[in-house]
Amino acid sequence: MSASIFLILLAICLLYGEQVAGDQEQEHQLVLPLLSDSSQLGDAQLMFPAESDNWMVENCLAVKMVAKMMLYPNNSNIVVTKNIPALAKVSPTSSCSYVNSTTTQVLTLEWSEADPSSGILSRNLSLYFYLNNTIPPMYTVSMVTSMYQLSRNKVLGKMSPGRNTTDLESRSDSNFIRMTTTIMNPLQFMVPKNRSFLCEESLTVEMMAELITTDGTPDEKLQKAMLTISSFQFDAFRPTTLSTILPSPQFQAATSCSSPSASDLVPIVVGCSLAGLVFFIMIGYLVGRRKVEVKGCATVIEQGEVQ
Repeated sequence: MSASIFLILLAICLLYGEQVAGDQEQEHQLVLPLLSDSSQLGDAQLMFPAESDNWMVENCLAVKMVAKMMLYPNNSNIVVTKNIPALAKVSPTSSCSYVNSTTTQVLTLEWSEADPSSGILSRNLSLYFYLNNTIPPMYTVSMVTSMYQLSRNKVLGKMSPGRNTTDLESRSDSNFIRMTTTIMNPLQFMVPKNRSFLCEESLTVEMMAELITTDGTPDEKLQKAMLTISSFQFDAFRPTTLSTILPSPQFQAATSCSSPSASDLVPIVVGCSLAGLVFFIMIGYLVGRRKVEVKGCATVIEQGEVQ
C-alpha cells in the first residue's frame, strides 16, 4: 500500500471524526464547556472595570453577567422570556458567609417590573457559591434560585348581610413562580480559589419551577425554566486583603471556558483512532504479503534443487 493511499485514508478518517463531533454537538447543546487556565491572556482580558451589569457583595464576591430567564407561567406551552436588568440591585440578603458558613456565599439580585393589571411586581435571582477545601481549594456555583411574582393579591369588596356596608376581603392567589436548580450534581464551573471564572459563551442552566401562594405553599408544578448566562464572570471567596491590591470593581486573574472543549477533542480522538486502525491493518497486510513472498521464493528454490 503506497504512502499516498495511506494519506488519503487518514484524511477521510479525520473528516469522519469532525462529522461525528458535529452530530454530538447538535445532540448536546446544553453541555457546558470545560475549564482551562487562561493565565496566558493579557491582564486587559482578565480584568475589566465595573459597568451597569456588575454586582458586588461587600468585597468578598463579585459577579458580571448578561442573563435571561425563559419560564412557563402556567401549564400552557407559552414561554415568557425575561432579561435580568443591568440595574438590578444587590439584595441585603446577599452574604459573604451564608447562614454563618465560611464555605457558602450568595448573591441575590432583586428588581421590579410594572404590570398594567397588577401594578409593581417583584423578582429576584440568587447565585450560591460553595468552597471545597481540597488541595488546592476549589469553589463553584452550587445552586441557582429565583422568585418571580406573577400578580399581586387582589382586594375584593363584599357586602355584609343586613348592612349597607362593604367589607374588604383579601384573597391570596397563586401569584409567584419559585425556581431552583437544587444543589447541582455534578457541580458546575469549578475554579481554583483566588481566581475568577470567565466565559463569554452562553451557558444554560435548567431550574425546576412551581407556582406557590403568597405564604409559600406549593400549588402547581410547572415546566422547567431555563437560565441563560453570557459574558459571565464571577470572583467569590476573595481574600480580605484584595481591596488593597485591586480596586473593588476588578476581578482576579481568570480561569476561562473559551479554550478547547470536549467537543473539540472528539474529532481528534476519533480521527487518530481510525488512523491507528488503518495503520495496523496496513502493517498486517504488508507483513502477511511479505510472508507469502518469502514462502513463494522458498518453494521456487526447493523446486529448482529437485530438478
